[in-house]
Amino acid sequence: MRARRRTKLHALPDRADAPDDGAAPSVPRVRLGRTVRNGVAPSMFGLLERGVGLRPDVAAQVRGKVVFRFTEPYSPLRVNFAPRHVTVEDGDFHKPDLAIIGSLPDIVHFVATPLVRGIPNPARLKGLVSIARVARRRVRIEGDPALARGVLRLLSL
Repeated sequence: MRARRRTKLHALPDRADAPDDGAAPSVPRVRLGRTVRNGVAPSMFGLLERGVGLRPDVAAQVRGKVVFRFTEPYSPLRVNFAPRHVTVEDGDFHKPDLAIIGSLPDIVHFVATPLVRGIPNPARLKGLVSIARVARRRVRIEGDPALARGVLRLLSL
């Protein structure tokens, strides 16, 4: 009978069984800020908390102010990536480093695609559909492309 190999699980920060290698960069904590009635901050908080837990190396490097602006009557969503924390809240930034603009379904489908080096994978159908959404301007990305790749990597499923 063959011995079973143990699969490696992704360790979440704040877990007692998480490996402690002092050389790793500090993982920022994800915080939920101000919310409003027509906002989607709690949903984005959940996605980013998962992404930071799965990809702490990416989260430790992403810095900047990101705003998601929706074409539907939802409140804009702002995310501030700082060295020690990521704050997700409903509201807008006057001059964000990155703005992602589009309908809520288009943005959700855009961030839920398979990625290659931080951009949608053109070898997969879902990746091509996401690239087409950007090409047709259904989703607009304005600002820092490196920050956009980092945010997409954190939000990718």
